[in-house]
Amino acid sequence: MNLKKLGLCAVGALIFTVLASAPASAGSFGVYGAYWDAKDPDSSWGVGARVGFDFVKYLELEFHGTYYGDFGQDILGTSVDMRAIPVDGGLRINFLPEKVVNPYVGAGFTYYFLDVSDGSVDNTTGWYAEGGLEIGKGNTKFMMEAVWRKMDTSVSLDAFDFDTTFDGITAQVGVNWTWGQ
Repeated sequence: MNLKKLGLCAVGALIFTVLASAPASAGSFGVYGAYWDAKDPDSSWGVGARVGFDFVKYLELEFHGTYYGDFGQDILGTSVDMRAIPVDGGLRINFLPEKVVNPYVGAGFTYYFLDVSDGSVDNTTGWYAEGGLEIGKGNTKFMMEAVWRKMDTSVSLDAFDFDTTFDGITAQVGVNWTWGQ
């Protein structure tokens, strides 16, 4: 088992521990498709899941995990394929959680699991800010959101290191299911 897989398992165990100890009186779970328009590498499509727990009526502790498997970048005439798995954790403010249309904003920190086809890249941290809408009645709601991601890293090809900036906007569209509201 390589270090990245071990780190992913450790983060998963930590998230499970936090979620298992969180009060389950109200919360949400969702799945979504995503598109990330990063600055240096080409854009990429992805899929993800999210879970959130309401601690007070308008404030939610949330976690996202998204898989982007098709970034590419041309470095010194070499096409380098990249994969990114951002795991986000932060707070979200729901402005109208009991209404048909619920606008929200949020922000938090991200740990990025990164991989490249040639050379090497280190996993790194960053932050995100989001704004979105949930639309629907009852416990099932359609969601769409925009997320700004901030992350810089370095890709190593043989003896050369190249800075790569993944800053950019992510669009996410999916479905959320809520309980306890």
